[in-house]
Amino acid sequence: MPDIVLEGVRMEFPGQGATGPAIALAEMDLAIHDREFVCLLGPSGCGKSTALNLIAGFLTASDGSVRVGGQEVAGPGPDRGVVFQDANIFPWLSVAKNVAFGPSLSRRRDRNAIRRQVDEMLDRVGLSQFANHLPLELSGGMRQRVGLARVLVNDPPTLLMDEPFGALDAQTRIIMQELLLELWERDRKTVLFVTHDIDEALLLGDRIIVMTARPGRIKSSFDVRLPRPRRYEITSTPEFVALRRRLFEELRHEAARADELEAVH
Repeated sequence: MPDIVLEGVRMEFPGQGATGPAIALAEMDLAIHDREFVCLLGPSGCGKSTALNLIAGFLTASDGSVRVGGQEVAGPGPDRGVVFQDANIFPWLSVAKNVAFGPSLSRRRDRNAIRRQVDEMLDRVGLSQFANHLPLELSGGMRQRVGLARVLVNDPPTLLMDEPFGALDAQTRIIMQELLLELWERDRKTVLFVTHDIDEALLLGDRIIVMTARPGRIKSSFDVRLPRPRRYEITSTPEFVALRRRLFEELRHEAARADELEAVH
């Protein structure tokens, strides 16, 4: 059974277009299966983040249906964890207290149990030695690990990730991609990962959904049949290079259209 379903989704933002409403998504249909890792790939402004925010419950579709776990999305919920490009952590709290924030909201949870859970999560993301540090004392990659840990510690069955590594330098980005792969291979959560990076999509995803330029629609779907577990070395294999070339050709026209639309507005 699909875990995430979008049917006939249309999203308009009134008064934001040059001649009327800005149409971000038009007749978008998408189904993501339980424990599937799907990457949403497309040019800037094609509505990737809008689609993710609809699934997260931060936006309400102008038309169509958005369902998660068989239920119509009516707002944010604990069944969906969201990781943004900005680590989105509290600068006044230590690493451990940031990660403990979600579990601590429940009055039924035992403090010792929360502490054990946080310690385990910090160990999994390689931050045990920095538990008492403030975010200001961490590198960008380490802050993003805190943001990821803060979401994962709540154990949501569905993970929504909006270009979470886009602001990182190339080396740190590879490290974070491999960390995410390790975590996913262990837990096998349903993941929707928004990116504009072809290599990132191929390295991470079971399936890649290519979107058109604005207004966003599903243009094509690619099954990534590269063996798992994956590590960065796979990006130099002939199979990976062939898939990269195929995806680039699929995106070339949409990127050109996106540039034309940007020039017009």
